[in-house]
Amino acid sequence: MLRGSRVSVTLSTVEASNPQAMTAAAGRLAGAIGELDSVMAAQRQALTQLRAAWQGAAADAAVARAERDLSAQAHLRARLQVMQEALATGGAQLGTTREGILGLVSALRAAGWTVSDDGRAHAPMFPLLLKQFEPGFTAIIQRLLELFAEIDATTAGAIRTALGGAPPENPPGVPLPTLPPAGASAEEVNRWWNSLSDADKQQLTEAAPRELGNLDGLPVAVRDEINRSVMERDIARVEQAARSNGVSTEQVAAAPERYGLSEADVTAYQNGLKAQAGLEHQRASDNPNRPRPVYLFGYDPLAYGGEGTAAIALGNPDTADNIGVIVPGTGSSLSSGWLNSGRNDGINLLDQMNKADPSQQHSVLMWMGYDAPDSFTDPRIANPLLARAGGDLLAGDVNSLHVTHAGTGTPEITVLGHSYGSTTVADAFAGSGMQATNAVLLGCPGTDLADSAADFNLQGGQVYVGNASTDPVGWIGAGDLAADVLNGPLGSELGTGIGLGSDAAAESFGAVRFKSEVPGGDLLDFNDHSYYYTMGSESLYSMAAISSGHGDALGDLGMLAGERVPPTLTTPDRIPTPLGDIPLPHTDIPVGPAVLDPEAGRPNRSLTSDHNYDNPI
Repeated sequence: MLRGSRVSVTLSTVEASNPQAMTAAAGRLAGAIGELDSVMAAQRQALTQLRAAWQGAAADAAVARAERDLSAQAHLRARLQVMQEALATGGAQLGTTREGILGLVSALRAAGWTVSDDGRAHAPMFPLLLKQFEPGFTAIIQRLLELFAEIDATTAGAIRTALGGAPPENPPGVPLPTLPPAGASAEEVNRWWNSLSDADKQQLTEAAPRELGNLDGLPVAVRDEINRSVMERDIARVEQAARSNGVSTEQVAAAPERYGLSEADVTAYQNGLKAQAGLEHQRASDNPNRPRPVYLFGYDPLAYGGEGTAAIALGNPDTADNIGVIVPGTGSSLSSGWLNSGRNDGINLLDQMNKADPSQQHSVLMWMGYDAPDSFTDPRIANPLLARAGGDLLAGDVNSLHVTHAGTGTPEITVLGHSYGSTTVADAFAGSGMQATNAVLLGCPGTDLADSAADFNLQGGQVYVGNASTDPVGWIGAGDLAADVLNGPLGSELGTGIGLGSDAAAESFGAVRFKSEVPGGDLLDFNDHSYYYTMGSESLYSMAAISSGHGDALGDLGMLAGERVPPTLTTPDRIPTPLGDIPLPHTDIPVGPAVLDPEAGRPNRSLTSDHNYDNPI
């Protein structure tokens, strides 16, 4: 007796049920699983002997077919295992609950009580004192009936999911090749992957272990195929449970345990949908017949307490001449919808890179692979701890692009960080050895471990800075006062004076600053902090030149901006005395942080939003 949806179970239903039959079926199923294991073991042994004794194209085809059969049997075994466990657990729980219900009802009836089929208890006429116990016994019996129904529905959901749902990850019995050890370098992972046979690669890709698609060192196309498989499985798990039980996905998400699922399954499903929507958004192009190629470079829907991480590449970085890596800041996560909320940062940058230099292949990686602060009120935004941890992850992914690149020559990589993401980029270079050509810091609140542009150790390029004079976040690194204002109220773990580091827009930092002002802006405005990737803006125009390999053309394009400088005191060049003037060396002494911004004085008529590449650079 199994039901797929919650019903009102009656006493007669409980009396007619036979949980022991479920337990017995579980025992028989366990025996069948054991027999299947023996058959699979014999087939694996025969396959090993076949590999040793038969070579050639026909042998490869036969081996591939046998391995596919073994994989199918392993998936079947996984479903049988889930069903066996559901029957065993459900049968035991239903049996215990049934005994409790019938035992209580039998005791009451023996004492002269009447118990209706819906569980309502009625005391005998005498003594009258027993009437006051009717509500209590009724509540107990009806709660036990509800519990029986809940166990029944949960067991039914688990069995239906096993019968028709997606197979569990890494099904028991699948002889997957051993994955590289934790901490293996991208080079080691790449050598391991290239050492596998085509059959082993296919087997791993089909099984799609969750961690495999995020291994640095695997080709981007392989990561995409594996991550999409995991994402589709995350989505199918809940959808199949809904179909099997005749309910909506919303109902499954509201009570996953009733359908043999967990809260983690629901989180993976919801974030999987957002990753899928992100892929569709980034894929859409102006020409419906030529969609933009996109790759799911990274995917972890359960990371950081369910916030989730992902990375989508527009164009294949493994074949591109120029790669732009976009690193977002505060509030970016899979669950927040950063990839699927209509953001066009990557689309706009790639569009302008293609127009700036159509003779080369370009790719943009939208990298959302770290734990960013949730909002500007998140206390973690007051210190660089998340940036340092994220910088290490970013460096691993970016450095792996050199390992897997299959194009001619070495790709030119530009890493672009916005807001807290720019601090993360600085830490990836200065603290984690990230290898890239250029760095671009947008609305940068501070560079933490990098005290100057020289600390980035770039591969032939420059550190570029785009800080609008009206962007409040871009001023945080300008002196201790801004750091104290930020850290004090938020209670930084590192103290009120630590801040997020140096001001990258200051002349003393040594970076190249490009124009990034916002038309119509005169005063500080937090909206200007989100303007950098806007089509037609000075900043996007400049970033496209840099990311397409033409950063040295910024001067010719009229996009170079002056750096911020501190106020100065000028010493006198002579001291008058009764005996005549005494000459002194004339010098300017800087006083305080770099708060004089030449961009703030630009007339508004010089600020336009029509910067586009009508002609290539």
